[in-house]
Amino acid sequence: MGAVPASFARDLCGFRSTNGNPSTSDNNDKGSVRLGRALFEVLEVPLAQADPGNSGDQLEEAIALDVHRRRPDLSVHRSRAASSFEQYAHLAVFGTFTKAVRDTTIETGQLLALVDALPPGPEKAKLRNVARKVDRRTLAQQGAIATLLGEVAEESLLKIDITVADGEGPRGRLELALSSKWSLRTDRAQDCVSQGSKLVAQRRGRMPHFAVVTMEPRPSMLRILADGSGAIDCVYHLDLEALRQAIRLAAPAGATARTWSPWATLDRLIAQRRVRDYDDLLREVDRIPTGNSEGQAGTRDSRRVQ
Repeated sequence: MGAVPASFARDLCGFRSTNGNPSTSDNNDKGSVRLGRALFEVLEVPLAQADPGNSGDQLEEAIALDVHRRRPDLSVHRSRAASSFEQYAHLAVFGTFTKAVRDTTIETGQLLALVDALPPGPEKAKLRNVARKVDRRTLAQQGAIATLLGEVAEESLLKIDITVADGEGPRGRLELALSSKWSLRTDRAQDCVSQGSKLVAQRRGRMPHFAVVTMEPRPSMLRILADGSGAIDCVYHLDLEALRQAIRLAAPAGATARTWSPWATLDRLIAQRRVRDYDDLLREVDRIPTGNSEGQAGTRDSRRVQ
């Protein structure tokens, strides 16, 4: 087996000690186990290589480090909120507002009590009129704020697994957003679609390139993400050529792309560029221009991956 596109991929593979199944596989899906075994066979993963148990976290870290080494001039982070970046900074405003709002009716009541304690006189009467106006306005404002907080939907947006931006802080523009999934289940796939849809709908400015990176061996699961929803640009597989070979290896005797659904599905998704190789992701990273969102020249400052 030659070098794989993602040099770290094979090291993250392993077999579970409980049942001997590949770490990519759904134990309740015989097809998943079969395809996982075929993929590991093509990758020449030793049978003695144990599942590390945290392949998902390791994959996320490995991708972030790989991108950072390739483009140290860019800001690469793990688990970042979209509101950290230029196109989505407005999403933080409502949360900041709710934290800053305080009920001041107690203070206005205390003010009126202090005015009442003053000696009688014309100044006291004037001061009391002003204090009552402030009290009425405060009550009205508190009511309006309470209505706002009760009626406005505070949209939740999952943190992005890996972000690549052209600068730090809210002025940095998000160029690339990746959801890292070692393997896929229906709920994980739907989380990716939901996240992509929100990134599309909530941006103010250019949409970042949003994609999923995975080692999932089942074309049927890849199809959930890649079959043209528009929420996800594409799916990057850690070794697409190995997966193609694994599909052929696992196919029933005499099966072809015309007669076996997994084979046909994968070929179609590849032909449509909906599923791509990890090498294509690296080429996308190379296309990101150097410099911040204000058009100033960037420098290769070896920013640390967080």
